[in-house]
Amino acid sequence: MKKHNYFLVILCFLLINLFTISEAAAGNKKESSNSTFSIDSLMKNMEIDLRLNYGMYMHHHYEMEGYRAHFPMFELSLQKQTYGKSYWQTCFNYPAIGVTLFASGMGNIDVLGKAFALYPYIYFPFIKGNTNFGIRFGLGLGYLTESYDHVENPYNICIGSSLNAAASITFDITHRFSDRFKMSIFGGLQHFSNGCTSEPNKGTNVIKGGISAAYMINEPETYIKAEQLTEKMTIEYLKEFRPELYAGLSYGYKRIDYLQKDYTSVYDFEIYVMEQITRLFKLGVGFDLIYDETNILRNIKNGEEWTTYQIMNPGFHAAGELLMGKTSFMFVLGKHIGDYMYTKENYQRLALKIEFTKHFYGKVTLNVHQWHIADYLCFGLGFKL
Repeated sequence: MKKHNYFLVILCFLLINLFTISEAAAGNKKESSNSTFSIDSLMKNMEIDLRLNYGMYMHHHYEMEGYRAHFPMFELSLQKQTYGKSYWQTCFNYPAIGVTLFASGMGNIDVLGKAFALYPYIYFPFIKGNTNFGIRFGLGLGYLTESYDHVENPYNICIGSSLNAAASITFDITHRFSDRFKMSIFGGLQHFSNGCTSEPNKGTNVIKGGISAAYMINEPETYIKAEQLTEKMTIEYLKEFRPELYAGLSYGYKRIDYLQKDYTSVYDFEIYVMEQITRLFKLGVGFDLIYDETNILRNIKNGEEWTTYQIMNPGFHAAGELLMGKTSFMFVLGKHIGDYMYTKENYQRLALKIEFTKHFYGKVTLNVHQWHIADYLCFGLGFKL
């Protein structure tokens, strides 16, 4: 992978981590007239969490059935238990936000190597009490010590690069034994893949389960109830029609063949309108214009000519946005229009969006077609007009 591509992957990871840092350390403006970042505010309700996992490979492709192993995994996390400094925290039942360090021998299978990862996560409790049940999502940067090589490692058909996206989802049952100590049992899925930036890209899926123990470093803060906050929007405000217009440009890259020397670029210009329909959710529609150099490469291989017009893929989409402070998650369902080369008719997107200022945002997006096939990962900047 070229150096500039390493830079983009690391930029993606840093942008995702801004979610954890900004939401965990930012103070409530109503709490202090001089609300700024400080170590004291960061350490409020901070916990150390150790998770012991045991897992096995899920053979989501027939040719991967040769990878049979049971193995341990370890996670050491620093997490912050929210207590209602922002309105969204009270609405989601005071979730926990953290960053975890993951390590595993992955069954000591030589062709697959070992796995290491560092990623932020968020835990949503469904109920709140001494015993609760919830779901935890994590996404960040992973490193695998072995990847596919047609000469030195031809049997690794899962991963074509050392740097990968690392994703985790678990369902947790947690019991609090005291104000500062709690334990959990959990089960879920650990995933590594490179988002189609390199071939092969089947990815690895590991079914896992385990136990965890968390200890709060300082005395816990008192939970702030929603009615104590003044930042929440009124019903009258939400009833008013206040459409917001956004425009942005994203860049992605991918490689469709293992022996392809250079990565091909993808550019996506988007313009969309969103309307806030609840305190935590926006709904909107938009237009995409996608320039995918992969289409040029395919035509060169087939000995065919092309025009710029043919590789400009327009599409319309509907979008939903889940709001969590300055951070939000976007879900996009789109459809291309016209008859363009090698274009999948429908496309889907999952995006993490962060507002840097009132009018400027950044976004990391995974583009998918046919609901489950990763197409490319892209990084974008945009303006709220």
